[in-house]
Amino acid sequence: MKGLTWFLFAVALLFWSGAVPERSKQDPVNSFPGTDSLNTQQLMVVVTDGWSSLSGTLYGFRMHRGQWLRQFTIQVVLGRKGMGIGEGLVPMSIDDAPLKKEGDLKSPAGIFTIGTAFGYAGYKDAKWIKNPYVRATDTLICVDDSLSTSYNTLVNNDPGKSDWKSFEYMHRKDNYYKWGLFINHNAGRPEAGKGSCIFMHIWENDHEGTDGCTAMKEADLLKILHWIDKRLNPLLVQVPKADYAKLAIQYNLPKINFAE
Repeated sequence: MKGLTWFLFAVALLFWSGAVPERSKQDPVNSFPGTDSLNTQQLMVVVTDGWSSLSGTLYGFRMHRGQWLRQFTIQVVLGRKGMGIGEGLVPMSIDDAPLKKEGDLKSPAGIFTIGTAFGYAGYKDAKWIKNPYVRATDTLICVDDSLSTSYNTLVNNDPGKSDWKSFEYMHRKDNYYKWGLFINHNAGRPEAGKGSCIFMHIWENDHEGTDGCTAMKEADLLKILHWIDKRLNPLLVQVPKADYAKLAIQYNLPKINFAE
């Protein structure tokens, strides 16, 4: 019994003294909450070859009986200057990675919740969408003025009551926003200058990047809009391939063979 007592005392002393193995400084991703913290059954994963890449791949997954099942794979384009770390569901810190800023032509990297769907169609013609939906009328705008109280939100343009100096119209002359999803980057209480008005929308083509959004063919975006369901707490994970592997371990995300 004496031997057991001394062993337990030694173990307790080890922890009291702070002699706990440190996390490797070579691992560039911060420690995050436990793997259950994401609480999602639908996941979109967008990966690129690197921080400056504008071409990427989107994988859609559904959780079924504790296993991630791949639903589809879609080609996408991102910001013309690649990606920068954004403000998402959890804080991220990656060595030597750029940070997302307003107007930098980078798409945000991180883990994000999905906001409202939007489009040019009337509400009756969009009843099939299982997310909140807002019609992109001629007066609907997204405010990108970081000094405005409506920064990074969709509002109806009222020049008499506005406090913004810059914004973008959601009903465009082209079809880019014919269908789309608002990505909750820098949302809730947005921080000035960290980026705004990030969407999934229709692309121009497969080799031209965006101002910071994630874009794709109209048919592929419609596939996502038919699939996504707010009741399943859908999330977007968007990072370069090398950094996704680290997040996958920490958050029990799907393993992806990028060579397929």
